[in-house]
Amino acid sequence: MKQEQPTLLVILDGFGYRKEKNYNAIYHANTPHLDRWFVEYPHAILTAAGEAVGLLKGYIGNSQVGHLTIGSGRIIPQPVRIIDEAIDSGALFAHKLLIASLQRLQKNKGAVHIIGLLSDAGVHAHEKHIQAFVQAAVQQHIKTIVLHTILDGRDTPPESAGYYLQRLTDFLQKTGQGVIGSLHGRFYAMDRDKHWKRIERSYRVLTELQPIQYNSWQQLLTDSYAQNITDEFIVPAQLKPGHIIKKGDGIIFCNFRPDRARQLAASFIDPEFDHFPTKQLDLAFFITPTMYNEKFNTTVLFPTKKVINTLKEVLTQEGKTVFSIAETEKYAHITYFFNGGKEERLSGETRVLIPSLSMKNYVDYPAMSAPEITTKVLESLRTDPKDFYLINYANADMVAHSGNFEATMQAVACLDKELALLYNQVVEKMNGTLYIMADHGNAENMYDEVAQQPRTAHTTNPVPFIMIQKNLANVKRLLPLNQLADVAPFILHNMKLPIPQEM
Repeated sequence: MKQEQPTLLVILDGFGYRKEKNYNAIYHANTPHLDRWFVEYPHAILTAAGEAVGLLKGYIGNSQVGHLTIGSGRIIPQPVRIIDEAIDSGALFAHKLLIASLQRLQKNKGAVHIIGLLSDAGVHAHEKHIQAFVQAAVQQHIKTIVLHTILDGRDTPPESAGYYLQRLTDFLQKTGQGVIGSLHGRFYAMDRDKHWKRIERSYRVLTELQPIQYNSWQQLLTDSYAQNITDEFIVPAQLKPGHIIKKGDGIIFCNFRPDRARQLAASFIDPEFDHFPTKQLDLAFFITPTMYNEKFNTTVLFPTKKVINTLKEVLTQEGKTVFSIAETEKYAHITYFFNGGKEERLSGETRVLIPSLSMKNYVDYPAMSAPEITTKVLESLRTDPKDFYLINYANADMVAHSGNFEATMQAVACLDKELALLYNQVVEKMNGTLYIMADHGNAENMYDEVAQQPRTAHTTNPVPFIMIQKNLANVKRLLPLNQLADVAPFILHNMKLPIPQEM
């Protein structure tokens, strides 16, 4: 039975908390409603990075771990931490599946192709893991080791690829084996929004000799930067003499976060793939650190442990109806990640996907699809209200990733207007509860003073949490919440529902 007062949990992606005003797009944006609510209603400041979300100490937060932690109501050790520990202990180099695959490849004299995001941010991948897989291949006497590096510039400074490529080059020279075969801006190789033309650009460079090849990665970076093309957007390119993936070779895809690795992986291993023509490569293996998709025939080194009794699972088990909505950029986060890494829709859960605009960044459209999200939520509240609404607005995060301060201010101001519409309906008209929070920081610090360039990456800053109810107006107190994992049990308690022991 639906409760008359709905509960809304609104996640403002990339909306961190920082007292300092400089480079703070959130502080400088026009947000009269958020400013007033933060003062007038109970609130908290939540840790959203590092060990509080299952990462290593000092690691920036991200949307995946943020939503997973919020939705599960607990701290779940993340793959970056698990893999790091396996490398440090030597367990990775003794991993039976990895050893067996490499030995089989060595026997057949095949090449191993190591694909991965070259970054130390630890959001999707880590350079330490790439180096470890090279070492594992060397230990198993693989003669041909080719690295296909995906360039970051989003979770790292926009023109920092040279730093990481030089470190990789130095490592390979010290190791005495391994070559860099190609470079790919993550805009292409790590698309997650079904822009298959982008994925195809990377696929062709990985599998077919190209008419234009670069003498060195230094030449490619110089040419790209001269055209104002930063790391994230560097067009996939081969380095001479052209080391492509051939029949019988093996692939290790180092990215541990699935959402931006699935599409490129699918072009190699999904038997039903039909988005562009692909080759019959008969790969010796396709190794991934984590599960990208259950239907993929991959060797998974570190399977994810099942997460049970998540927030939405408890709600639906207790007979509550749930409405989950986001635009394409964050849809996986309010479904797959928030539900503990499970794809299937829950009984009693309505899911709404609002298409994201198709563009490189959202500088010219800082509102993104936020108005359409609000319209859908208001329509549901007025015609068929659910008990619980999970809403993600991607604006602060996605626009801040562009590094454009003015556009990010506009994005944040847009959020304030959308939230005011929800407030008027839910709190004023329906006497419901509105929770406003974020999953990680980004828009609150948009300049890297060390690198002396715009900051496009997430931050380690905490995030705000506001609880809004009519009867709580002018109750100016701090809530007893300290980290993202505290949110789910807090909501269940306020809805007078049982809190599972896992929380």
